[in-house]
Amino acid sequence: MAAAGTGSNPDMEIENDNKPINHPKKNEFDLGADFIAFEDSDDEDEPSKTGRPPHKGATNSYFDRPTTEFHGGKRRRPVDEDEDPDEGPMTGPPPGCPWMGHRNYSKMASVPIMLTQELWDFVDYISPTKEEHQIREYVVRLVRKTVKDLWSNADVVVFGSFDTMLYLPTSDLDIVLLRDGGFNKLDLNRLASHLRRSGIANEVTVISKAKVPLVKFKESITGIPVDISFNLTNGIDSGQVISTYINEIPALRPLTMLVKYFLMIKNHNEVYKGGIGSYTTVIMILSFLQMHPQIQVGNIDPMDNLGVLLIEFFELYGLCFNYTRVGLTVRDNGSYFEKKDMPTNHRSGRSGQAQKLLLSCIDPNDPTNDTAKGSYSLQKIREVFAGAYGALTQAVQNRDRELFMDDKRVSSSHVQFDDRNRVAADSKQKSSGLHRSTQVSLIKEVYQVPMHIIRHRQKIAKVFLDGTYQVMFGDPIVHSLDLKTV
Repeated sequence: MAAAGTGSNPDMEIENDNKPINHPKKNEFDLGADFIAFEDSDDEDEPSKTGRPPHKGATNSYFDRPTTEFHGGKRRRPVDEDEDPDEGPMTGPPPGCPWMGHRNYSKMASVPIMLTQELWDFVDYISPTKEEHQIREYVVRLVRKTVKDLWSNADVVVFGSFDTMLYLPTSDLDIVLLRDGGFNKLDLNRLASHLRRSGIANEVTVISKAKVPLVKFKESITGIPVDISFNLTNGIDSGQVISTYINEIPALRPLTMLVKYFLMIKNHNEVYKGGIGSYTTVIMILSFLQMHPQIQVGNIDPMDNLGVLLIEFFELYGLCFNYTRVGLTVRDNGSYFEKKDMPTNHRSGRSGQAQKLLLSCIDPNDPTNDTAKGSYSLQKIREVFAGAYGALTQAVQNRDRELFMDDKRVSSSHVQFDDRNRVAADSKQKSSGLHRSTQVSLIKEVYQVPMHIIRHRQKIAKVFLDGTYQVMFGDPIVHSLDLKTV
């Protein structure tokens, strides 16, 4: 997606650098082209049965969205309002794709629209239910009570993805302790011992030599991982900035959930292991949206083009971005800059890292802070981004050929997302009229839901339904929360 890389300096190129990586051959995907395009299809007969993705528009609370219902730890998708019962039976999801439900994707107007809808369904599936959020609130209350028993003058503040509603089913719960006079390294061990004695924590670990010292543990009832830091407020400030951007740019939330989940299943989401943290992930996605030429001029609505945008995100950061020469900032509507103009402290990172592939992301809260300087595994991350680009592009190409082309009309293996396949702003899509009952996932080669995540969510659901925390805190036991209220 080279066109998105012009930034504030039109003479700077966003291009591949450092070691070669395995990616689709040039004659298949035309690297360096602005976008990826489809062959034409003549099937444009009937009105679309799918309409706009169901999550269109920003809300004050994630839970204001019309979504699936919670019943005994399982999600049940509401019946589509536009579904025609006479169109014939639809099969269930393929093995390993629980997010697909019984939606008839093949009835949709084009493969890019199918991809966008499946990604919306995946985001809905991995997003927290209101019951899961309530359980995390109970864990915060339990930790707060336990800490107060040790230090009555300490404030216990939750921040990060819990506040922004960008957490995954197994995400850490980020908590910071604030106290006049601060804390020392002995206090980390003192807290760890207190947590063990209290019985609320398993697998307690003290990380005292990191840039941000932590006490890490898993809450004993739910297994929810908790990170406790000390007297640092930048995480609180970062969460407020992210919330502002999400309200301004609705597509930022689903894309962040998708990229965060991808990094998590690839084990590249922990900064202390060289991965990309949540805050940097949000900045990268926000920059991508700010610099996207079609979004800049208002030609497309990102909420209707989630699939194309995800592929182009993987293309940009997996194949095209020049990490050696270019950095990014989202301040003042976003821009790119040459790294030679950066202060030395931005380029430092670990010892010997100056020559390695490193991303530079300026913290919108603090222009002296490079949020990505600890992400030293960027070479591997770039490779998995490139692999995801190739896998999604190939899946879309194959499905488009299967559904919308006959053998006589297939003249090229080149795939391109042109303006016909994007959903133009305020447009009304036409359906192909094609109906196939076989469910095919376009994203299963990139996204999976491992059994340990499913079991974890089942465990959380059981804890809620059993009323364990409600009894502990004297709250009434309910079997489900009203999804229509906050």
